[in-house]
Parts: sequence; structure tokens; C-alpha cells
Amino acid sequence: MPMYDYNCCGCGMFSALRPLSEYLDPAPCPNCGGEADRIITAPSLACMSASNRTAWERNERSAHEPRRSSCSSGSCGHAHHAKPSAAAAQTPIRKPTGQSRPWMLGH
Repeated sequence: MPMYDYNCCGCGMFSALRPLSEYLDPAPCPNCGGEADRIITAPSLACMSASNRTAWERNERSAHEPRRSSCSSGSCGHAHHAKPSAAAAQTPIRKPTGQSRPWMLGH
């Protein structure tokens, strides 16, 4: 359930958890019980912990521009220039025999 900010004319601002279906409806003030209209405020990013702020920034960045990985620097953890093993070099390549493929369904 999201938290919305409201402004009561007599008591001031307060926040309340409300269902998404009630986001336009006024909320009862916790002090006086009167109806308070919803107000739009900026998100409180400064109050977030550093790890949450980093995760939020990463999610925002990846939503618009995904990070690309490249192995051109050779730091991807495996060798691209390795020679095939002797067993792989001696394995003959099978040519198709014209028989049906067992994994395909017939029509």
C-alpha cells in the first residue's frame, strides 16, 4: 500500500497509508478527524539509506539505458582464444542422413 501526503486545514500536513484505489479520496485527519485533501510532494530521497538510494538510482538508470557488458578488456572471466582440445579436434562431423529429426513433431 502506498503512502500519500495530506494537508488538514486546521492541523497541517500528515502522511497516511491508503489503498491505490483511494488515491484521489480525501483522508481523515488523525488529530481532528476532519477531511484532508491529498497534496503532491517530492520524494524524500535524502532520507533514504545509502544502499537504498544506490539501488533506486541503478533501477532508474537501467529503465532508460541498460548497461552493456563487453569482454574486450579480457576481464570477463573466461578465455576466448583457447585452442580446442585434442578430443574435440578428432571428433568427426556427422552429415545429415535425410531421416526425420526425433525431437520434431510430425504434421
